[in-house]
Amino acid sequence: MFRYLAMVWDRTSAPQQEAVQLVAERLRQLSPQWQQHYSAPGLQVFCIGVRDQAVQIHRVDGNGGIVVGTLLTRSRDLFSPTPDELFHFGAAQSASFVQSRGRWLIDHAWGDYVAFGRDATGDCQWVLKDPTGSLPCLRTDFRGASLFFSSIGDCLDLRLLRFTVNEAYLRAHMMAGSSLQNASSLNEASPVRRGECIEFQKDSSGWHSTRKMYWTPLTYTGAGDLIEDPQTAARAMQCVIKSATTGLARLHRSILLRLSGGLDSSIIAGCLKGTSARFAAYTYFSPTGRSDERPWARLAAGHAGCEHIEAPMHALDLDLTLGLRMPPSPEPSPLLGFIQRSCVEPQLLGQTQATAIFNGEGGDSGFCSDSIGYAVSEYLRTHGIAPRLFQLASQVALLTEKSSWTVLTTALRRLVSDQETGIPTARILEASQLVSSELKQDFRGHDAVSHPWFQGQRRVPWDKIRRIGTLMMAPENYTVTAATHSPVAESVSPLYSQPSIEVLLRIPIHTHFHGGRDRGLARMAFATDVPEPILRRLWKDRAPGFHDQLLERERPFLKETLLEGVLARHGLLNRPLLEEVLSSRPTKNTVFPGEIFRHLDSEFWARHWLGNARPQPA
Repeated sequence: MFRYLAMVWDRTSAPQQEAVQLVAERLRQLSPQWQQHYSAPGLQVFCIGVRDQAVQIHRVDGNGGIVVGTLLTRSRDLFSPTPDELFHFGAAQSASFVQSRGRWLIDHAWGDYVAFGRDATGDCQWVLKDPTGSLPCLRTDFRGASLFFSSIGDCLDLRLLRFTVNEAYLRAHMMAGSSLQNASSLNEASPVRRGECIEFQKDSSGWHSTRKMYWTPLTYTGAGDLIEDPQTAARAMQCVIKSATTGLARLHRSILLRLSGGLDSSIIAGCLKGTSARFAAYTYFSPTGRSDERPWARLAAGHAGCEHIEAPMHALDLDLTLGLRMPPSPEPSPLLGFIQRSCVEPQLLGQTQATAIFNGEGGDSGFCSDSIGYAVSEYLRTHGIAPRLFQLASQVALLTEKSSWTVLTTALRRLVSDQETGIPTARILEASQLVSSELKQDFRGHDAVSHPWFQGQRRVPWDKIRRIGTLMMAPENYTVTAATHSPVAESVSPLYSQPSIEVLLRIPIHTHFHGGRDRGLARMAFATDVPEPILRRLWKDRAPGFHDQLLERERPFLKETLLEGVLARHGLLNRPLLEEVLSSRPTKNTVFPGEIFRHLDSEFWARHWLGNARPQPA
């Protein structure tokens, strides 16, 4: 498993130099596999687990820095389906990287990387996280030196650092999740956000750092150049996504695809057709479910010409006790999804020798299925009252089962009064019934969106937020059920790649809603890559009752874990209501099973950091 740990410090400070030497010695004592890949006065980068083309070390000429992770050359031609090639630093590229303090890389390369750079004098150094990748980057300080790392377990193994839970983060996370907030989960560590650059400067006032956003969903290069014509937009969408998908596939010898048979994963299957890597797809299904996705998945696999593996999964197969053996993580992880995949993927990876697991994540948001309700207000904001507005309102009304008048008036209210400038409090309170009354009361006064991407905005751009899916959440690169020394297949989401995200954001919602159909533009763009029955299909097959079955079987474990857990002991959960919901007696309560499993994620996470301690305020 690839990890890195880098140190940035004031090279004129003897105490910071001693701190860096101590960390380096501890790393080497932990494992001889930790290799120093970059060293310059004030900057060192150590890596472990470098193994193939997908995870490489990219050196900047003239000792100007190093980039770790996946890095491909960025094509600015929206209509070229040619796969993007691996990026190489030459003299010109290196000079541009150093002169721009890393910003140049955002527009000329893409991938899943963290970049470390310095100018020729060493008085300025920087750390840059790419805009959309899943390789984590966190920062902590040790005796004045700054440490940047991907796995918090490596910092704990040094036995030099102590981390405590930030109370504000935990309270916000238990109510609404943490993706909309700027709070760090741990007081002593903070995330470097996607698209963010941390710059260190030495001047007459001393050694200090500043945070800069080089990329946001609102300010990337070309953000204002909208692609409204459906034919042009469809062609650009298909070329960019296919180029990104095949470019990522070329980094691997063998690929496994999670194929549900839905539109999004079927599009990725179509883009992978004919790839030079060995390509297999798998579909997990519930043998007792009332619906079955396998017929659709078979169609997509047959169309792509790949091997198709069908993996049965019962709710009774899931072992929630895996959560008790989770390694420490910076933020709570969605355990249920990891456990579901861990039931089938390890065996399939051994069978196929795959080094990457591709998926269709990001399609619902990127193709605007999640944001159709904002199509009319966005159109009003850019075009005003035009004839197309009323047809669009009618189409949205038909799909959302509302009247055209309701759709129009809602859009007008949003435009005139800047409605929805905060978090949708009522819906969050409804989905957070098990938290304590104190937490609910506190949340009502702290419901603003403070994520750095949207700070300073006059109104919260919910239309954009719903189009970027999980990108506001912390990157999840490491499976929680695998040891850090184990070889782990890379999780690859082509629809979340930087080229894909940028082209999808440039296409207005009403264009994505082509022909009044959910993901209508995507259906047109990939008409030759996806079987016709899947293109026509406007519903998804589910396995109803899966979570209910799991809840019923695991009721004793959930009672023991949550009722006697650290969250309940610290007064963050409503213990009487939790006891009622988890009892076997009939109840009129309307608590969603998803809320119970969400709090279980927080409980497992909190046990690593809280123990018997109270969470500390930031």
